[in-house]
Amino acid sequence: MNKKFIKVTMALTCAIIASSFHNVFADSGKYYNISRIYGVNRYETSANISRQFDSKEVKNVILASGKDFPDALAGSVLSKKLNAPILLMDDVNDPSEEDSLSYIENYVSKDGTIYVLGGDASVSPQVISCLNKLDFNNIKRLGGKNRFETNNSIVDEINTSKGTPVVLVNGLNFPDALSISSVAASKGYPIFMSLSNSIPDSIIQKITSINPSKIYIVGGTGALDTQVEDQLKNAMTYIKSDDLVRISGSNRYETSIKIANYFNLDSKSVILANGENFPDALSGSALASKLNAPIVLTDGVNANVQKKYIDDSKYTNMYILGGQGSVNSSIENSFNGIKLDLDGDFQGNKIIDFKTADVNNDGKPENVILACKGDDLSPTLYVQDASDGKVIDSKTIKDFSSGKGDIVLADINGDGTPDITAVVENGGNSCIQTCDIETLKDNKFFELGKYGAENSLNPFPESDLSFNLDGYDTFKMYSKSLDKTCSVDLTGDEGIQNIKKDGESVDPYIGHGPRFTVSDIDGDGVYELKVYEDISGSCHADVIGWAKGSYKYKDSSLKLINIDMGSYYPVK
Repeated sequence: MNKKFIKVTMALTCAIIASSFHNVFADSGKYYNISRIYGVNRYETSANISRQFDSKEVKNVILASGKDFPDALAGSVLSKKLNAPILLMDDVNDPSEEDSLSYIENYVSKDGTIYVLGGDASVSPQVISCLNKLDFNNIKRLGGKNRFETNNSIVDEINTSKGTPVVLVNGLNFPDALSISSVAASKGYPIFMSLSNSIPDSIIQKITSINPSKIYIVGGTGALDTQVEDQLKNAMTYIKSDDLVRISGSNRYETSIKIANYFNLDSKSVILANGENFPDALSGSALASKLNAPIVLTDGVNANVQKKYIDDSKYTNMYILGGQGSVNSSIENSFNGIKLDLDGDFQGNKIIDFKTADVNNDGKPENVILACKGDDLSPTLYVQDASDGKVIDSKTIKDFSSGKGDIVLADINGDGTPDITAVVENGGNSCIQTCDIETLKDNKFFELGKYGAENSLNPFPESDLSFNLDGYDTFKMYSKSLDKTCSVDLTGDEGIQNIKKDGESVDPYIGHGPRFTVSDIDGDGVYELKVYEDISGSCHADVIGWAKGSYKYKDSSLKLINIDMGSYYPVK
């Protein structure tokens, strides 16, 4: 046989074999800013997505079961209305849900509202009790005896205007509902759930009460039979055939792309999620609606069709939800550009957190990255141009001593541009945090304030907060700068009273904190730094008082504008 023929044949055979194991992606030459958000489980992924949703303190949060999909999908429209992340949480006794609880403690305002979707079987009463113990008292459950009643409760809370278009999906299957969730939320169209061949009476009554101008039926006749269309026409005789719009494809992935194509949201961002499972996209629906971005589904292995659609569209920012098991690296690597993964690598450093915004007021987005190298736990803060990957500036924050932290992007100094607050966990059971607040001047870091770290200003210097024991029975706190006092009756403190009997000395100390959040307290669009810490008495667990302060940037520095002092014991 001709040697040349054998060589060509072997080359073709190798190519065929290789293509059967690897996706072949065409290189469009387009440049993307790619962010992968994931965790070790669905709950940590949910918490990480919520942190990307809004890094600042949020007024509202929505809790939904991570074990089933209907409640959270119906809640995506509520998420948009409330500007609230969707957090998966159903059982506080499950160790895998610690990240969800931690998010609530660190990001949700005590004055805000926690919306719980579904009945006790979806989110257990123990979750509510746990939140009450953490001083979250504004908790509202939107539930019913089944998914359809819960669906109606959520729509009631949205308070949809008459004539608003509505969306109908199969309530027993999740992919089509996932794909439409962000579009419906962005446009304010309530999502209703149906059986495959009939709409429950309670749902049809609710749709009729809205008197929608248009009804979008998502999925083919296998998902929602033509009987559903007939039922809608019979219930609402004014509805014309043209007002019943069915959007479907040959499978869930094609349906996903057809939805994105049909509505063509004005956004540079797109969400890529696994369509074989639902948890990641549940929380992602809230992020997608905030970004006004479509959710495009993939099987996690093959994304040829999805890539062609994304390449041919205006998207330049991509968010991939879930780890390699959800969307593999070959898909991510097929898109040219910057790739940021939580716990991933950036210039040889491990990424602790990252956020994207225009922080230098040049009209383009920048990536703000917090990363640390190996055992050197002093992280470095980077600002990177999201369009070409060049590092604009970097700064090592030397006083920090942990490999965990968050970036908060919010206008602190009042110039209308987001400033950068790096909040880092110092570890230990004292829940200590340190924070460094930076802005960019001429593309260089400029420090606005540094709090809680060694050799820097304490969040509460003595003029802002001082405290002492008056004998054993009274604990006093005082703010000289604001002329505020607080006196606590410790006669009921068992630890202090036992020490009193033994005649030993007690030296109160900062037991937990400081903890930092960023919040627009006065609603003027300029954010304040909120600080919390508590004081321990006889031992670490014996909290005898707490202080919550707010600092606002005035006259080139952060100044205390309010401090609340209190205790779990009686205050005189």
